[in-house]
Amino acid sequence: MRRPQNIILLAVFCALFLIGQWLFIPKTYVNSVIIQALQAPKVLLQSLINRHEIVTQLSDLQLENQSLRAQIQELKSSPAIIKTGKAIYVSAHVYSSYPLNNSGLILISAGADQGITKGAIVLAAPGIFLGQVTDVSGSTSQVRTIFDPDWELPVKIGDQKIDSLLVGGHEPRLTLISKKKMAHVGQAVILAAKEYPYGLTVGTVGNLKDGGADLFQEAALATSYQFGSLNDMLVVQ
Repeated sequence: MRRPQNIILLAVFCALFLIGQWLFIPKTYVNSVIIQALQAPKVLLQSLINRHEIVTQLSDLQLENQSLRAQIQELKSSPAIIKTGKAIYVSAHVYSSYPLNNSGLILISAGADQGITKGAIVLAAPGIFLGQVTDVSGSTSQVRTIFDPDWELPVKIGDQKIDSLLVGGHEPRLTLISKKKMAHVGQAVILAAKEYPYGLTVGTVGNLKDGGADLFQEAALATSYQFGSLNDMLVVQ
């Protein structure tokens, strides 16, 4: 008798399970799908808002990073005081004169605010004469260089101290070199004008040109830098 009862109970349980699956599971599933469908626009809107916030934050971070780099570059570009032994220099940057600068004049990023005065000597590097400050304002100065075609300076060549006249220009020249002297390519050229400290190097002797029947010859002045490539220089204090 118990076995038929167990079979009946099992059948009833299976029937109830199937009825529950039919009555409740589909309803829950349908409700879940409907809720998800109703929530989809909200989720989409929230994702768009989150994306906009992330993009804004990234943009702000990029701007902040660029600003920090700009501040670092600004500090690097500021004039600096350099002390080497007994010498004190103001390191200054050269303003662009692109595309051409045929006058031999340059503008640098240091002036009276940094203690620069009119007439100060300007060096391409320690010991290498480049020019002289001709005009000064608060934060800038104008420099006349040896590339100025209207500038002439007495110089001496080599250990023999051969007299010559440096004539400025796009390609500076050494003129009035006596043919009786043994000037040759590569000899050092030093400044010998009484207005400046004696012995500052200007460059070296370049290609020599024979003056024919003249008593003098001339040569190109060779420098270890290009005028158009100068980005920094030193002003002697």
